[in-house]
Amino acid sequence: MDRFARTPKIRAGGVARARRLRADPTYTEAKLWTRLRDLDPHFRREAPIGPYVVDFACHSAKLVVEVDGGVHDRTDVALRDLKRDHWLMAQGYRVIRIPSKRVEIDLDAVIDDISKAVGVFVPPGASSASTPSQPFPLEGKDSSEV
Repeated sequence: MDRFARTPKIRAGGVARARRLRADPTYTEAKLWTRLRDLDPHFRREAPIGPYVVDFACHSAKLVVEVDGGVHDRTDVALRDLKRDHWLMAQGYRVIRIPSKRVEIDLDAVIDDISKAVGVFVPPGASSASTPSQPFPLEGKDSSEV
């Protein structure tokens, strides 16, 4: 397999659409981008992935961050989002949806959540391991208590 081959293939016009969206971000996307651009690993904004352009993507962690305004509460838009999320998950990405109001009110908490999501990524097919927030069940117990 060619290591430079793009998988999944970006839809025709996807790159041009991403460029247009980058040139005219929403207020909350611009606000979040000012902080995401300083995170490590690298995030891209308005990144084309297959047939979609996502708000933010960290390809190395296979993480997509979507900022959702009020229109995403409509049934037809929510169904479209669900289809999109399933497709992205089938490509190995995790999707985090953040309400735009939350970005406006508590940007620090949003950045903290995104940083944690990047840090705890488990590739598809890998076995889940204990994390510091989920200690090993026997940790701290005397063997007689088991």
